Amino acid sequence: MNRTANAALRAYRGLAVASALSAYLLIVLGGLVRITGSGLACPDWPLCHGRLIPPLQGPILIEYSHRLAAALVSALVVATLLSAAGVRRWAPQAVPTALSVLGIVAVQIILGALTVKLELTPALVVMHLGVAMFFLAVLLVQAVGALRGAADALPASPSLHRLAQAAAAATYLMILIGGYVAASGAGLACPDVPLCRGAALLLPDPGARMHMLHRGWSLVVLALVLWTSAAARPAPAGGRAVTAAARLAAALVLVQFALGILNIVTRLTPLVRGAHLGIAALLFGTLIVLLTLTRPSPAQARSGAGAREAGTTALPTIAGGSIDDPTGAIRWETPAAPPSALHAAAGVIRDYAALMKPRIIMLLLITTATTMLIAAPHRVGLGVLLLTLLGGTLAAGSANAFNMYIDRDIDALMRRTCLRPVPAGRLRPAQALGFGVATGLLSVGVMAWGVNALSAILSTAGILFYVGVYTLWLKRATPQNIVIGGAAGAVPPLVGWAAATGHLAPAAAVLFVIVFLWTPPHFWALALGKTDDYRAAGVPMLPVVRGDRETRRQILVYSVVLSAATLVLYAPLHTLGGLYLAAALGLDAVFVALAAAVARGRAPLAAPALFGYSIIYLALLFGAMVADRLILG
Repeated sequence: MNRTANAALRAYRGLAVASALSAYLLIVLGGLVRITGSGLACPDWPLCHGRLIPPLQGPILIEYSHRLAAALVSALVVATLLSAAGVRRWAPQAVPTALSVLGIVAVQIILGALTVKLELTPALVVMHLGVAMFFLAVLLVQAVGALRGAADALPASPSLHRLAQAAAAATYLMILIGGYVAASGAGLACPDVPLCRGAALLLPDPGARMHMLHRGWSLVVLALVLWTSAAARPAPAGGRAVTAAARLAAALVLVQFALGILNIVTRLTPLVRGAHLGIAALLFGTLIVLLTLTRPSPAQARSGAGAREAGTTALPTIAGGSIDDPTGAIRWETPAAPPSALHAAAGVIRDYAALMKPRIIMLLLITTATTMLIAAPHRVGLGVLLLTLLGGTLAAGSANAFNMYIDRDIDALMRRTCLRPVPAGRLRPAQALGFGVATGLLSVGVMAWGVNALSAILSTAGILFYVGVYTLWLKRATPQNIVIGGAAGAVPPLVGWAAATGHLAPAAAVLFVIVFLWTPPHFWALALGKTDDYRAAGVPMLPVVRGDRETRRQILVYSVVLSAATLVLYAPLHTLGGLYLAAALGLDAVFVALAAAVARGRAPLAAPALFGYSIIYLALLFGAMVADRLILG
């Protein structure tokens, strides 16, 4: 590596670290804004009292400083992206990570505007805080990755990595609950410790129940973080950084627990409240660093499979079903070292979760939730929203479990799917079938009794179509399987609209069409790299039957039609306004440009890039719809 490359890498590392540190300080400053009641000191956005530079005094100074700090962080993120482009040869993951960070910045800017526009509703405050913490997490992953480098990967520690995952997830949830408690004014709903007005279970009002939920969950976080810290000793080989992060997390969680008690004792003194949020963010960030440090590198993750091919006793590391994507996997021990009961139970839970295909479900839930906010802005109750998402999770999980049961024969033949729970032998086919039936029945019950009959009918129809029409019939019969079968994946917007309003409307049909048209280019972009898999399994995917050239052409055709469909919500329906139009035009332009690059067939990475971007595209497109409805009405 020459001197220029070293200088570029140093610049990238410096910018990545500066971005992460600045994001943490921005979160702390945001806490100061909330504690001092300065959140609406600037009642308009992006200006403040109609001015670019308002009178810098009192609450206005605090809120305006927060906005300036956010602008500085955004500039650092853009600078890091530009620097990442210069080091992509030596750090292949630098650009994708930096692009992800930039996408999160866009979402956070929209949420910040909404928070001002809608005058600090608790739900929006929590969403704003949640995205901020997620933003911090991705920046820390980027910074640790930049400092660590591919050659500096520590020996894999799967058990510690899983504990760190659990502790980080629990801490994230604790922060969200705490944010809701603070935003809803429930910080002193329980003025005594450890009980709440002398009661532990029969709490007098929703604020008190939420307050006690926060207290109870903090005990879960305390136990998980201390367990994680204990598991990190003695240090793995070369893992001093791991041990240091684990010990720091243990110290921080104890301080955080004490600050929580002090919050009650001091009746929410501003200094204690600020320290409580700052330490919580620092604890979460430390756990993210620990999580990143204990994550196996791709070479380490594949070493298990390589050992099996070499004839040794080591078994492969298994994840969501692909031998090429073993991230977050369960390591199955050899017979000489049987797993503990806890480890075995965790493995079973993860296998049943894998049946539901949680990564796919997340995108379906995004389209469902955003559609509800589009259909009935300001009127969707939190209870209805949560029940709809629960029912949607169960319905999609049921359909996916049935799919894995039916396709277990071809899954075993494909490299992409051969390590899924059923073909790998970790779950019996009958278990997958029973799980699909159970989750399907539960989804009907949740939708019918918790939401409304129309949403229950639509979600059930989605299950039946995905299983009966796509999996049992189309998938093995026609190269247009993903086109027609994509209708099942387009049902969630209909369910969301029905859940929010009790009926359907033309705009709901357009949302259905958008997801329907999005599915073929999204999936075919992936299928172009899996042609041999589908050919070996006898699945007539378009690249197998019609060839790569025709597939690339159809990707471009569907992308252009999709882009046109997204504009229908602006005109002629006039459901959404100029904010959505601007976002849709920008997102569509990138989508079509990538599809055109795929169609030309000259860029080997164009198809994977389109596949990855298509996921971000759909989430941002629906997010822009929500922003337009909430801001412009």
